[in-house]
Amino acid sequence: MKKSYVLSFILLLMLSLLVACGGSEESGGEASGGNGDNEEVTEYKIGAIYSKTGPNSPLGEPEWNATKLVEEKINAEGGINGVPIRVILADDESTQEKATQEMNRLINDENVLAVLGSSGSGESLAMKGIATQQEVPVVSAGASMHIVEPVEESHWIFKTPHSDVHAVQRIYMYLNDQRISRIGTLVDSNAFGTSGLEQLEALAGEYGIEIVSKESYNTQDPDMSAQVTRINSADAEAIVVWGTNPGPAVIATNIRDLGVDLPMIGSHGIANQSFIDLADSAAENVVIPTGKLLFPDQIPEEDVQYDVISQFYNEYIEVFGSEPTNFGSYGYDNIMLVVEALRAGATDRASIRDYLENEVTDWIGATGVFNFSAEDHNGLQPDSMVMAIVKDGEWTLLE
Repeated sequence: MKKSYVLSFILLLMLSLLVACGGSEESGGEASGGNGDNEEVTEYKIGAIYSKTGPNSPLGEPEWNATKLVEEKINAEGGINGVPIRVILADDESTQEKATQEMNRLINDENVLAVLGSSGSGESLAMKGIATQQEVPVVSAGASMHIVEPVEESHWIFKTPHSDVHAVQRIYMYLNDQRISRIGTLVDSNAFGTSGLEQLEALAGEYGIEIVSKESYNTQDPDMSAQVTRINSADAEAIVVWGTNPGPAVIATNIRDLGVDLPMIGSHGIANQSFIDLADSAAENVVIPTGKLLFPDQIPEEDVQYDVISQFYNEYIEVFGSEPTNFGSYGYDNIMLVVEALRAGATDRASIRDYLENEVTDWIGATGVFNFSAEDHNGLQPDSMVMAIVKDGEWTLLE
């Protein structure tokens, strides 16, 4: 009798352990991220990789801040259908190695639904392969068109900054208006600079532009006087500089110090106060293509983006005490696009990706009006950019 009782007890104990193990496997699934179907959702986890430190920090810091701002606002309003969002922010330190490390951690350890970032094109391109392999949607803040092209290799990748092709089109339209046809190019040797040069070369003939000198520099080079001198000797009528700070600020200073009488046209990679602070008086009269958030008080009220830009700008200033710049608009649009997907009921990785590709139509963001499609994962047009010039130490809308 005693032996029978012991056997029964052991069988009951084994059955209880089996049930417990099965239950923990289900409840430890993906209720807060990933692709779980039947769990009770307690939060929506989103990963975000931005360059909080390193050379890209002037880009990454406002993107980081905008992400935190939206997260706190959404949760203060009750979350998404009662479910809070949790953004796990990671600093890639402006390196591709750190970006890939954090990408793997967020996907595999944190089990996030989507990843935002990164700030730089090189870092975003490094993350692209992981996103494709792991089938996780990414909304990038990098500018290079290669982040979302070719389309067949970018199924899981979207981005919010204007592509370099848009910026080149706006620059060439401006040069045509100024009757400038001979230019020298001076580009960063990184992914952003080389992608910009590709578009400068590809579109030159269409706009009647001749590139008479092509020069490059390394991101942290302290002086580009030799390159500027060679461009000036090639009888260029303007210098087009493609990079992010500090390089373009150094080049502007070199142009001034050498007494070179050539206008400098920069890329949208310097659309921030940091460029003016670094270049000081040498920034005067530098022209760039840019989004509208760079000067929100100069945007007319009838502009379709006016309400979104004004609200985000004012909320950012109130919390952080500094201007968000265009890079803050990328951070804002990145997270808001994922929020829109979640609000629409797209609560797993695949459905978020499908929502972004198929349902984002005439969506008004801080950067522009987005129309994503299977053929276009950037969704912007050149007319969402404007031209700006530095006047009296401030970026000013160029009429």
